[in-house]
Amino acid sequence: MIWYLNMKKVACLLGLILLCSGAASAYEIKCSCPDEVYRGDIVTIGGTSTLPPGYSTWIQLYEVQPMSRELTSQALVIQQDGTWSIQLQTLSLEEGTYKFEIVEDVMDYPLSSGSDRTTMFKVIDRSGEITILSPSTQTSRDTLSIYGRAPDIGPAGLQIEVTDSRGTVIYGPLYIRTDADGYFSKDVPVPGPGRYYTEFSDFRNNEARFITCVSFTLEDPGTSAESTPTPTAPAPGQTVSASATATRDAPAYFIVDTLPGRVEVTTSTGTDWRIYHTDGTASATRIDDTGSTAPEVFTVTSPGGMLYLKVEPVRAGDEGTVTVTVENAKSVASGPAAASYFGDVIPVSEPTESPFPLVMLIFALLVIGCAGIRK
Repeated sequence: MIWYLNMKKVACLLGLILLCSGAASAYEIKCSCPDEVYRGDIVTIGGTSTLPPGYSTWIQLYEVQPMSRELTSQALVIQQDGTWSIQLQTLSLEEGTYKFEIVEDVMDYPLSSGSDRTTMFKVIDRSGEITILSPSTQTSRDTLSIYGRAPDIGPAGLQIEVTDSRGTVIYGPLYIRTDADGYFSKDVPVPGPGRYYTEFSDFRNNEARFITCVSFTLEDPGTSAESTPTPTAPAPGQTVSASATATRDAPAYFIVDTLPGRVEVTTSTGTDWRIYHTDGTASATRIDDTGSTAPEVFTVTSPGGMLYLKVEPVRAGDEGTVTVTVENAKSVASGPAAASYFGDVIPVSEPTESPFPLVMLIFALLVIGCAGIRK
């Protein structure tokens, strides 16, 4: 009896040791994410972890509201000091509630109960708080004119930062004056023609709050007509088009091979479409100016090369076929691979299964059945 009790104590002790060793092998990971982020801003999400340096996993982004769907994933890598961070591009996100979920390796690297496996946050769209009155395409060699109105800001002032297509800061961040009605105007010196991006923010609760980012194209006015003869106008580039089915869950993506010069993109009507475009070197620009009875139209000045498009219906329940027409381009085609330029998961088409194996299965069952009847 004494021997049995002693063995029972040993077994309990071993169980306790195993339990403690199992608990010690669990790793902790913490995630620091703002409760609210502003649409169009590039937000850094990070944290700390006891996972070994160099360990990598995935952090999955989901939309919770207004729709419930999986969006995209990014690699998360633990650094030497135990920290990790990713950058979240929010331009393709609608206003609503989202969550991050860290993918766990349950077998080899289990996470402790105190780990931040899931983190919730809200996206707030402030782009409607500013109306840009200056043209998106301007003619100048050295000055970008930025003017408009932010009625909700009033006389509080706006902070602007201007960068070129490579992300180099040209001006700011500096505050500019707004009057009592929120009107503002600023001429920013720039090094020359090209594409520039202006980021707007205001100051509240002791912090700068992102509002929106707007792109401008500055064109070279050319040589004076008095000094040189007027050149012959080049022949316009060809007009091409392509169509694809689009829903909010499954947007349509297009790849355009543009020609140098002014490129115009037009959507079909019948559905209230929203279109995004990027050349792959800068954040995507959103175009959502009309309803279902008029097309969405935008123009860009292209050096020639690829332009990537994303089209989706404004209303979550809408579904339809959108036709994109592009002037001054070599070609346009539906291209799911373009999804990566908008921070989206590249759609994967499910292969169509051949009916041949099913036919063979039916034939085999018939043969077996006939054989059974003969017996």
